[in-house]
Amino acid sequence: MAKQISFGTPVNDAERWAFSLLADELPENYILLTNVEIPTKSGQAMEVDALVIGEWGVYVVDVKGYIGRLDAGLHAWSLDGREVDNSLAKANYVARVLAGNVKHTIPIGVYAPWCQGMVFVTGRKGEEIELEKQQGSLSIYTPKQIVAALTKEWGLTAPRSHQVTDEQKELVLQTIGQVALVEQRNNKIQDFTKLKCLFIQSGLEVWQAEYNPGDWTAPWLLKILIPTQFADQEQSLTHEQQLREEFKRLQALTGCSGVPYCAPLVQDGEQLVLPIRMPRGVPLNVLEIDSLTTYQLLEILRRSVSGLQQIHRRGYTVGGWTSNCLFVSDLGDVEFIDIKDNLTDNEDIKAYAEGFLHLALQTKQPRIYQWYQQAAKGETLDVDGLRCDLSALIDNGVCDTLPEKLNINVGAIIDHHYRLEQFIAATQTSQFWRATHIQGQFNCGVSVYSKVEAKWPTLSSLYRSLSKLHHPHVEKVLAFGQLPQSEELFIARAWEYGASLDEITNIELGQPVMWFTQLLSALQYMHQMDIYHGAICPKNIICNQEKAILVNFGIGLDIATSHYASQYADPLLWAAEGDAEKDLYGLVASFIATLTPLNLQGDGGQAGIIHALNSFDKAWFGEKTFDTCMKVLNFEFDAVPGANYLEDFDVVDSLV
Repeated sequence: MAKQISFGTPVNDAERWAFSLLADELPENYILLTNVEIPTKSGQAMEVDALVIGEWGVYVVDVKGYIGRLDAGLHAWSLDGREVDNSLAKANYVARVLAGNVKHTIPIGVYAPWCQGMVFVTGRKGEEIELEKQQGSLSIYTPKQIVAALTKEWGLTAPRSHQVTDEQKELVLQTIGQVALVEQRNNKIQDFTKLKCLFIQSGLEVWQAEYNPGDWTAPWLLKILIPTQFADQEQSLTHEQQLREEFKRLQALTGCSGVPYCAPLVQDGEQLVLPIRMPRGVPLNVLEIDSLTTYQLLEILRRSVSGLQQIHRRGYTVGGWTSNCLFVSDLGDVEFIDIKDNLTDNEDIKAYAEGFLHLALQTKQPRIYQWYQQAAKGETLDVDGLRCDLSALIDNGVCDTLPEKLNINVGAIIDHHYRLEQFIAATQTSQFWRATHIQGQFNCGVSVYSKVEAKWPTLSSLYRSLSKLHHPHVEKVLAFGQLPQSEELFIARAWEYGASLDEITNIELGQPVMWFTQLLSALQYMHQMDIYHGAICPKNIICNQEKAILVNFGIGLDIATSHYASQYADPLLWAAEGDAEKDLYGLVASFIATLTPLNLQGDGGQAGIIHALNSFDKAWFGEKTFDTCMKVLNFEFDAVPGANYLEDFDVVDSLV
């Protein structure tokens, strides 16, 4: 690509197309001056379409947009039989004038470069032109040969060929005069000065620029659209619309972190310019992540996901996720300079995770890089949870080595989020604490369990599912994981006010039916999701004035061994039953055991619970409800998929 300096405006489409071709195809060390004037001795000036300062000579190029068959001779020309001007004669005359001017300015001992005329016949943008030269040496060329003629030695008409030196090029530019001023003028767009071309292709240009309104400067990017350089008007209008839409997006996203500031569009009649403040830092693909600390990596990830969230909340998506369009500053700021809004939110999150996964892996923090791995596969979309985790790790401190074993006591911080405040209860293998969510400053419950390593895979899958589901009568899981340097498991859940079912001393009329109905609705919902509690007992049912909540899914066998449902039943029958039937048995047995005196329950086995149920007045209990409970206790109830438990137990009205 040659260096082009435009002294004037092209007068027709043929010149525009010719200049674009020459600028694109000529080598980098060539200088292309367009619509330049050559001064004569008399003081008059002769305009030249193009002046090419090349490797072998200086060429005065006259551009002709002739269409048809051109017969060119030494003295006369004809186009499709009609006489036309001999443009080569004019170009040669101007070349001789230029050569004379150069000779008068060169110092002693320096040779003047060879100057010659040349005619470029364009046809219709390179087509529909035939050239017949009466002498093959005439410097008249079509688009097929013009670049070769300007760059190869055979294109010279000089008796001897010598390469043009840099000093000779400077002499030619001095002879033309004010070239530097013209170049500066061409590179000036309002208060922006173009410095370096980063991209150019058929009417689209991206320049590194400098904003210099007075005594200070700032780096910017200029996206420039030149309509006349497109192949057709439709293509030009399409790209113009895209540039205007990009401006609207950036304006709509003003104030969002990660979005560079843009100035208003500049339109001067010849070009449309979108100025965008140059992003701080370096592109992601050249960021040296090996030299960054864990804290710096986490900060980059936090700011990147914050920017993504803010963009999504404005109703837009990034879309432009190539690594050279993502900039990271020394302070960890992340900016997206190619916001296309061409993906859905889910697709955008997936693309984001793919782009930043290598940074997440470098943190060596499993909770972080596992999120990026899952999101890159489309398995998670929980951006809020990721941002909270990143903030917790940064605010509470992490180290580049494995964390130390945690001592469970007041003030201990679990998973960088939860500070233990008050001990509530414990058994031989579990503890329950009231905790404070450090970032959110709200109460939550934290349970710590030991000796559950054998059940870890099952529990991990179960609690990942629970964390994504919501039912008002099922514990709301906030976090689940393994404590560092141990085999202990922790579960953080929303704080539920109340007491376990067997610890309630004052039970008001109607409450047991309300609680039982609520828990039935919860079981029905969970069972439809193939999620089973597996340990329903009075200690795993928390009740208050308003509702009952199931807690400790999959664990809790140790919480109240004497109240666990499996002890109510025949072990052989229990082992043969399905998961749904076990949950229903545990629910019914828990309420019967809690609401009847111990002397009616016998040893607490199946027969004792059935005897306790028979102590109720069947009419008061509800005939259908009584019969269904009896079937459940006798393992005669079949929980078919999609069954409506509320109808089976005849408690639909109780839920309302």
